[in-house]
Amino acid sequence: MNVSNYKFQPELPADAVIPAREATVPKTLPKGRLARLAAPLLFAGIAGIDGLGTSIAFAALIFTGPLAAGFGMGVGVILLSCVVIALLIALRSRYPSSVGQVQEASIAILATAIAGAMAQPSLQSASEAARIDTAFAILGTSAVVTGAIFWIFGACRFGRLVRFMPFSVVAGFLAGSGFLLIQGAIMMVVGDRSLAQLLIQPLGHQALANLYIALIFAIVLTLALKNASNPVTAPLVMLAGALLFYAMLAVIGASAEQARMLQWLPSMPPTSGLQLPSPLAIVTGADWGVVAHALPAIASVALLSMVGVLLNTSGLEVATRREIDADAELRIAGLANLVAGGLGGAPGFSGLSMTLLANRMGAHARSVGIATAGVLLLMLPFASQLAGAMPTFIAAGLMLTLGFELIHDWLWGSRRQLPVSEWLVVLAIPLGMLAFGFIGGMALGLALSIVTFVYNYARLSVIRADTSGRQRRSSIDRPIAENAVLDLEGDQVQVLELQEFLFFGTVEQIIGAVRQRLADRTRLSLRFVILDFRRVSGMDAAACAAFVKIRNMLVASEVELLVCGLNKRVETALRRNGLDVVDDPTVGIERDLDHALERCEERLLASLPREVDWNDVEDYLAQTIGPNARLHDLVAAMERIDLEPGDRFIRAGEPGDDLFLLWKGRAKVEARLPDGRSLRLRTVKPGVVLGEIAIYRGGPRTADVVAEVPSTVYRLVRQQLRHLEKADPQLALLIHRLCATTLAERLTIANRVVQSLHE
Repeated sequence: MNVSNYKFQPELPADAVIPAREATVPKTLPKGRLARLAAPLLFAGIAGIDGLGTSIAFAALIFTGPLAAGFGMGVGVILLSCVVIALLIALRSRYPSSVGQVQEASIAILATAIAGAMAQPSLQSASEAARIDTAFAILGTSAVVTGAIFWIFGACRFGRLVRFMPFSVVAGFLAGSGFLLIQGAIMMVVGDRSLAQLLIQPLGHQALANLYIALIFAIVLTLALKNASNPVTAPLVMLAGALLFYAMLAVIGASAEQARMLQWLPSMPPTSGLQLPSPLAIVTGADWGVVAHALPAIASVALLSMVGVLLNTSGLEVATRREIDADAELRIAGLANLVAGGLGGAPGFSGLSMTLLANRMGAHARSVGIATAGVLLLMLPFASQLAGAMPTFIAAGLMLTLGFELIHDWLWGSRRQLPVSEWLVVLAIPLGMLAFGFIGGMALGLALSIVTFVYNYARLSVIRADTSGRQRRSSIDRPIAENAVLDLEGDQVQVLELQEFLFFGTVEQIIGAVRQRLADRTRLSLRFVILDFRRVSGMDAAACAAFVKIRNMLVASEVELLVCGLNKRVETALRRNGLDVVDDPTVGIERDLDHALERCEERLLASLPREVDWNDVEDYLAQTIGPNARLHDLVAAMERIDLEPGDRFIRAGEPGDDLFLLWKGRAKVEARLPDGRSLRLRTVKPGVVLGEIAIYRGGPRTADVVAEVPSTVYRLVRQQLRHLEKADPQLALLIHRLCATTLAERLTIANRVVQSLHE
């Protein structure tokens, strides 16, 4: 159960937990069918002894001091909870040999919450019965709330959301639970005595001696579990400790009553018969105002238990290589907790350690959990007698061992695996629990995890790319002369491609990038800033205010701001916080980055002579590949074709046997989608060569080219080029130079884009 040879390994991710070491299966285990019958019974015997011991220890942790009279009922109700949880999980779990159990981390938190509740003024003057009923009400409410949350999350398939809890917080809570167990074990032995009382008063001396004995027993039990892999180690050590204790009583001639006076045994004498609280008495006798005061601790138990269910389920998947429905396990555990809570019992769920131990012993059927519940049920009538006869040092030593294990596994064990900042969060939670109480430690842990998350997230770049108009180009195919101008003037455009969720911790990166570019005197003065929001999922109010600041900063510098790629959520957030991108005359808006780049390029090219100023095709070719006496012959070798809007002069799938030069008008390159629709890939401006790749490598065309307005193209077919290569090599060389220049220009632009995205 809780003390076993299996533990969580914090160095692995929170959703992948495997056993630390394998338990040794007894060599005398029967074979074949007899083994299948004997294995569940043998395991149930071990689990029953372990469950009884921890139930007594859990009850002793809770029902101490003013609640000591409820110790016997506490043992009974926790043991009954083990029976209910083990039975229902065995009957309904998706993994047949799952073993349900009450978990020590939950008990540690609840023990602290109940101790705090007893200090409430309304219970100071209440009767002993009212205090005990209130304690059971807190215990039962925690199981009911845990069960309800389990079932709701499982039914809505929200189990995966719990995995978003930071691992450092989970580890810190579990390590803190270990500290609470140790603190409770110490209180179990010494009560609420101060250090002065322990050192001065005779009874304090006795309590201090009892604490030393409990600590020695915890060390022995820890060493035995560390060095022995047999599953009966813990029960045998506990049994040996009890036998030595009663042998010592016989040697010194001390009676059981004398042992109780010396606090060697629980103050409650062993009684016969089953002692369980009445659910009706709990409802009518409890102080529900005090129970409501404990709701934060109860909620934390439910949340931590849900994380535990998912951790155990993930660990079981890894260990058994079998997929398990975590949401189904939540629903099943929720039902079991609802039933246990209705009886005033404690919360619990399927335990990874005991389930893996059952598998190692050859028990793989539902009979494992059923047999375990049966053994615990047989022990239930004798629970009070056994609880009254268990030496205090054994119960306290067991709690100390469990606490040490949680601290070792989740605090000490994670120090080498987590970054220092995250490990400090793990450390801060138990220290906060010791200094400020459980709720204070929980609040401190959550606050530190939030601060750590904000700090780490703020270090992630929300600027996917910070480039210029020289590096990033629109999808417009432009003539070489225009590209040359953009190579010179494109640095006046700053392109910021944003990503992720923008908030107060990350938006300063964007302000800094704009401010740095404005102040850079080694480059051309800035004229345009494009903010691309296509990959932005959302932003908070602080981020929106930062964009208002960017707008004001650019207006003061006479720089035009363009935004693009806005989704409705981001646009609404900006408008609500003072940046109306639609009606603000100082802000331009485009639907995507391509159109924003095109808008800036057209403004930069406004002073460049357009195609109407070219005298003829020879003039354009001279600007492109340089003056040559044979340019007239090159034009004469090409066929002039006049096109109407919609004419398709290149068709996808046809052989690539033609080279085209768009001389007048405008064309578009588009691809045909499987559903019959056309997708526009880019726009072609006059002076652009098309088909140069296909004329070299052959093969079918990959896209259509369609005239958008009345246009003129010049065409050269492949056969004519091959003829010129033989008949007029000088003229053929001009054609190859035109193709090579076009290819080099496009490759240069593509390389700049790739380079800008990887800087």
